[in-house]
Amino acid sequence: MNSKLVRTILIALALGFLVVWVLEFRRAGLFESYWLLLLSIISLLGFQFSRLKAATTAKKESKEVPVATRQKSAKSHKK
Repeated sequence: MNSKLVRTILIALALGFLVVWVLEFRRAGLFESYWLLLLSIISLLGFQFSRLKAATTAKKESKEVPVATRQKSAKSHKK
């Protein structure tokens, strides 16, 4: 699955669980609704992990550019 899609789903889940937790907290209290808060935190941590993992792999790929594929200087050769 696409990394951006996973991150979008995780952040949407986190915000959704947070909104539902606030509504449930007002209705029932903290003891009965803490599991929604935990699901929101888990979704946020998954989002953060996915974002950092993508950044790390992008950094590794940029360092592994072979010498032959690098751009040559713009100076023209003398004949």
